Amino acid sequence: MNNLNVKMQGKNQFIDDIWAHLKAFKLKLNLFAGQIAKNDMFHFSRLNSIPSVNEEKLKNYEDGLKKLHFEFERRFQVFSAIQTELDIFTMPFNVNCEAVRLDLQLELIELQSNKQSFLNMPKLEFYKSLSKVSFPNLISHAQKISSMFASSYICEQVFSTMNLRKNYFRSRLAEHLASFFRISTSHFEPQYKELLKMKSQFHSSH
Repeated sequence: MNNLNVKMQGKNQFIDDIWAHLKAFKLKLNLFAGQIAKNDMFHFSRLNSIPSVNEEKLKNYEDGLKKLHFEFERRFQVFSAIQTELDIFTMPFNVNCEAVRLDLQLELIELQSNKQSFLNMPKLEFYKSLSKVSFPNLISHAQKISSMFASSYICEQVFSTMNLRKNYFRSRLAEHLASFFRISTSHFEPQYKELLKMKSQFHSSH
């Protein structure tokens, strides 16, 4: 659970990345439950170090893992409902064109026919490189998926930043707080030289 929590934090993660972590975790839960049922403790170092484990306790562990898997299925069932939509965004070259929305079918066929041109590109760069004339619906779909909030990490980061910066000794910061948050949570680098050129006069000491 701790490892999963760490994987779901951080910048530059899209909703499909989060879903991939969750799917992997659910598969691991099924694997663990099945192995405990067979008295296979390979992935449980502490249990494996005990010569003999009570069968009733093992059954409780197995049931606990199954309940945890069920709870993850219940809580994140919305992801399963949009699995095809996520697949189109994540792996457009591998989806079955007949199984997607009608407005995406022809564009996907055209894209998959030119696969070599787009290999080994980051997702955002890949969709930026597509022609707006040839792939308008695919680009619109990618914008919708990539705009979904994958986690509350950025919100939590903003609050932490605010607590550090907005204090009693910075009473004048309030009027610039929104701009400060935008800069501190963005991965874009300000173009300082261009900003300075826009100023007719400036003091280097400031």
